[in-house]
Amino acid sequence: MSIKEYWRDLRGRPGSHPSVRRSNLLRLAVLSSGFSKLTAVGLQGIAIPLVYHALGTHQYALYLLLTAALATITLLQLGAGPGLTQAIAKAHAEGKRSEEGGSLASAFAFIAATTLLGALGCVLLVRTVPAATLFGASYAADQALIVTTANAVIAVMALMLILGVVDSALAGYQEQVATNLGMCMANIVSTVALVALCRLTHPTIVQVMIVLYGGAILSRLVNFVILLIKRPYLIGGVLHMNRRNLGLMMHTGVAFWCIQATGVLEQHGGTYLMAHLTTPHATDMFGVIFRAGNLLTSVVAIFTQPLWPAFTDAVARDDSAWVERVARKIRRVVLSIAVALALLMLTIGAWSIEHIWRVNISDSRLAVMFVGIYILSNLWTHYHYVLLMGLDRVWTAAALIFAENISMLAFGAVLIPRMDASGMVLAYLLASALLPAWLLPRILRKRMSDIFVRGAHLSTTPAEQV
Repeated sequence: MSIKEYWRDLRGRPGSHPSVRRSNLLRLAVLSSGFSKLTAVGLQGIAIPLVYHALGTHQYALYLLLTAALATITLLQLGAGPGLTQAIAKAHAEGKRSEEGGSLASAFAFIAATTLLGALGCVLLVRTVPAATLFGASYAADQALIVTTANAVIAVMALMLILGVVDSALAGYQEQVATNLGMCMANIVSTVALVALCRLTHPTIVQVMIVLYGGAILSRLVNFVILLIKRPYLIGGVLHMNRRNLGLMMHTGVAFWCIQATGVLEQHGGTYLMAHLTTPHATDMFGVIFRAGNLLTSVVAIFTQPLWPAFTDAVARDDSAWVERVARKIRRVVLSIAVALALLMLTIGAWSIEHIWRVNISDSRLAVMFVGIYILSNLWTHYHYVLLMGLDRVWTAAALIFAENISMLAFGAVLIPRMDASGMVLAYLLASALLPAWLLPRILRKRMSDIFVRGAHLSTTPAEQV
């Protein structure tokens, strides 16, 4: 396959079979996702120890709590972003340009409205509810700082959320390569700026947040302009906004919203429980160790992030052979990486945190071991969740993810008083392994069988009619 043919497929020009174009765009998405994730891991790998030492123990714990609490703003899109991805993928497969434009305009209008209302609600919440109630008794004296910091952080995260519509639209066209390359550049710029900020000044939480997210905001603005230049018919999407566009997005979008809501719970629920049930030091230890595990597992997103839009397109075109072939390849890749990352965490994880990040975790080494085992279970379930979302089983994935994370909170409430940070990580491991790890493969096999039977039936129907 020549560079010219890849470029043609990226620009969306006719000439390739949909299956070939989908495969080409998926390869480009995976390659660019690799660059993006590599720079993101680099940014976070530098940011965690740098910000920890620059802010200090108490301020860093407050930074973790504020970002965790305000991450709930992302729930205000109610799944309209992923719903937009699926709506555009289906409309593009059917050649309905008015549906594409109407869906994009509807998503922008809906997310902007809900985000602004939610941001106002968050501002009022932070101003009226005492810090001790929101974050725990250890932060009662930080009320004034929390209020001033939250205002700026809310504005940054609201802008990120609204512009996230651009990423969702590009994913619908399977052109995540534009998003990935933009984020790659943003991560590089943010890394350089963060090092300068922490080395040359005594940074505030607001300054750290602006440096970490400012590049991503600018990248999305640039991609939005390019999207409209490349597909000018989307500009007229405002004329095609209607309840049907919004209804189609929200039907699937609500399920994605449930997944996102429980995803926020997964990422930040442990920090919240730790803050309420133990000390700021123990909360920091959990935050550092758990984020180290997240950095490692984020490598897998290089392969899985572009998958579900591509699978959505394949199902819309009844391309069952492509679905089966790619699913088998990705499973081998994910499992191989999961084993390698788990061994890495189990063997040199604690040493790396203490000697490279220079964070003393001598009383939390067991947590590192639990994270290593959790990586295996988490990536196994992650693979199945992504495929089910792409194969139009979003509600099934949402129900299982919800059950998993509610179990995680219950286990955490019991284990934290006994084991501190290790107990919270063990709670994540138990919740992932007890139900989803064995149930998800059965559900996926059933869905793959249904798709294969449908594809075989459609391929024989014309011949039978003749």
